[in-house]
Amino acid sequence: MMYDYMPVSMVDYPGKIATTVFISGCNFACPYCHNSQLIKFKKPVRSEAEFMEYLNKRRNLIDGVCITGGEPTLWDGLYNFIKDIKDLGFSIKLDTNGSRPEVLERLLNDDLIDYIAMDVKGPKDKYGLFIKNNKDIEMIVKSINLIKNSGIDYEFRTTVNEKLLSADDFLSIANMIYGCKRYILQRYKYSEGILNKDLCGGEQCDIKYLLIIKEMINDKIEEILIR
Repeated sequence: MMYDYMPVSMVDYPGKIATTVFISGCNFACPYCHNSQLIKFKKPVRSEAEFMEYLNKRRNLIDGVCITGGEPTLWDGLYNFIKDIKDLGFSIKLDTNGSRPEVLERLLNDDLIDYIAMDVKGPKDKYGLFIKNNKDIEMIVKSINLIKNSGIDYEFRTTVNEKLLSADDFLSIANMIYGCKRYILQRYKYSEGILNKDLCGGEQCDIKYLLIIKEMINDKIEEILIR
C-alpha cells in the first residue's frame, strides 16, 4: 500500500520534475537496501486521498509521478492508483524488481506507464543474495524481455558493490539484458539504513571498478551510465 510521498524530486524521474511515492512491502531482501524500513508492509503516513489532493494542486508544477518501494507491483491497489494519477494528466515512472511481469504487462497493455526502471540485482546464479523465494528468479528474465519490447522509455540498473558482484558477474548481466536501451551502474554508497552492513561494507564502491565494468560491457548495450 502507499506509505508516503516526497513532494518534489528532481532526480527520480529522468527529465521531469516529479513527486515520488513510496509503496511499502517487498519480496526481496537486498543487503544494500536503503529503504529497508519498507520491506515489511507499514501503515501509511499519508493517505491516497491526501496525495491526490496534493497532485491536483500541483498540476502546473509537477510533470510526473515516480512510484517506488518496497516493491510496488505487490500492491493489489497499484493498477487503480496509477490509473487515477494518469487521469489527472501526469506521466508515470515505475521502479520495480521485475518479479511480477504479469502486473507490468497489464499496465503496459493499458498504456498506464511512461517509464520503467527495473533493478537487475545480478546474474541469475547470484539472485540468492537478494531474494526470499527462488521462484521469483524465473520472473526476472520475463520482465527484462517484456520491458525491452514495450516501446516505452526504460532503464535497467544494478547497484555495484565489489563485495557482492564480480566483474564477470556483470558480463553475465550484460548478456541477460543484451541490446537494451539504457543500463545504469549505481555506485554502492554506505548509509546507516542499509540492511546488511557486514556483508556490504562501510565504504562506497571504488569508481575505478565501475569504469572497468563499463568498458567490459560497452559493446553489448546502447547506453551505459554511472550514478
